[in-house]
Amino acid sequence: MRSVVRVLAAVLFVSSAVASPAQERLRILATVLPLQEFAAAIAGDRADVGLLLPAGAGVHNWQPRPGDIARLAECDLLLFIGSGLEPWLPGLIKAMPGRRLNTLEAASSLSLHEHGEEPGGEEEHDHGALDPHVWLDFELDLRIVDRIAQELSRLDPAGTSAFSANAGKLSARLTALDARFRDGLAGCRGKDLVLAGHDAFGYLARRYGLVQRALYGLSPDSQPRPKDIMTAVDFCREKGIRTIFFENSVPSDLSRTLAREIGGRVLVLHAGHNLTRGQQDRGVGFFELMEENLASLRDGLGCR
Repeated sequence: MRSVVRVLAAVLFVSSAVASPAQERLRILATVLPLQEFAAAIAGDRADVGLLLPAGAGVHNWQPRPGDIARLAECDLLLFIGSGLEPWLPGLIKAMPGRRLNTLEAASSLSLHEHGEEPGGEEEHDHGALDPHVWLDFELDLRIVDRIAQELSRLDPAGTSAFSANAGKLSARLTALDARFRDGLAGCRGKDLVLAGHDAFGYLARRYGLVQRALYGLSPDSQPRPKDIMTAVDFCREKGIRTIFFENSVPSDLSRTLAREIGGRVLVLHAGHNLTRGQQDRGVGFFELMEENLASLRDGLGCR
């Protein structure tokens, strides 16, 4: 299978190399929604920015197809998170022959947190692994925005002033979003974010003084052990917690089971790495998903 991918990549690269002259607009691909939206906002009309993942695909376990190799062969810049978030990406990049692909690894210049670092949080699964969900810390997003603007300026020097101005506007939106989260989560009765899923919200929880208590580790393919489930039930009963959160991209069965055990309810949170087809059709974007997260957190944690 790997040799077939290399052959396809070689054919697609040759065909793209002899095609029409390079277009003026940059062609950019991103592996996750926030990077796509950030790049599109910064680039404006000087680039076409696409998302490598199809609607509804999970970034951890998606597998590229020949058409995705063709898209990658034609792009000027690939934006990705790194730190193990996209385990399929190294093989995909290796399949690109004869040409060095311009890439920007968003997490490479950030101080990443280890899984389970938050006090009292889950510490047994994936202990010591770096958490790659950096886009859920809006302050880190500001640094990512600056890096994208710098890279676009390197690739298209004539657009530097536009990229800088657009990055400033985007940074202002992120700063305002951060302020809404900080104000909105400042007066909550509860601080424990009980998540019936994988450990995706550690950065968000840590930034706003919450404690994420996920049933299992960083991989969404993991399965909770019976003792993890019982520990979560006992914890909720002891603390009087009546809300279980779950990520919209995973089945809600486990969260509903937990909610029944504690006589509670479930609320959804969005990790924000991708959109479902329905969200795309409604024109929902990263900022809208984060506003929905804020509303769910305020509801579930009993915030004033």
